[in-house]
Amino acid sequence: MLNSKKFLATALIATSLFGGVSSATAADTKDAAVARAQEQATFRAQMDAYVTAHRAIIDARRAAGAKALADFQAALVNVTTDAQLQAAKDARKSANAAADATAKAAIAALVKPVKPVKPAKPAKPAKPAPTASATPTA
Repeated sequence: MLNSKKFLATALIATSLFGGVSSATAADTKDAAVARAQEQATFRAQMDAYVTAHRAIIDARRAAGAKALADFQAALVNVTTDAQLQAAKDARKSANAAADATAKAAIAALVKPVKPVKPAKPAKPAKPAPTASATPTA
């Protein structure tokens, strides 16, 4: 009985290895893998462009903030009254607000690429139901 189970298990494994995959299925799998690789390459290129554009926007925002600070500091040298000080503060505040608004609008206009969908994994074959043994109950 033990030998017949071993033979049956060996036959099932051999059948699944050799006869389980047809050439059409293998070709479909290869085509799907090639298509997935192309989608991934396209996504990476789009994502690189997105990150580059985003960094440029952030760098421009930082440069505008630094210019507003430099202009404020330059204005402080010549300030003699409270009104001039307040005008310098207001100018810096409005320059920062304009830079923020411009950066937010530019970031909102960027479209983040959508990651390609992973292919669904093939369903695992169902395990056969255990058979009832023919042992007599006493």
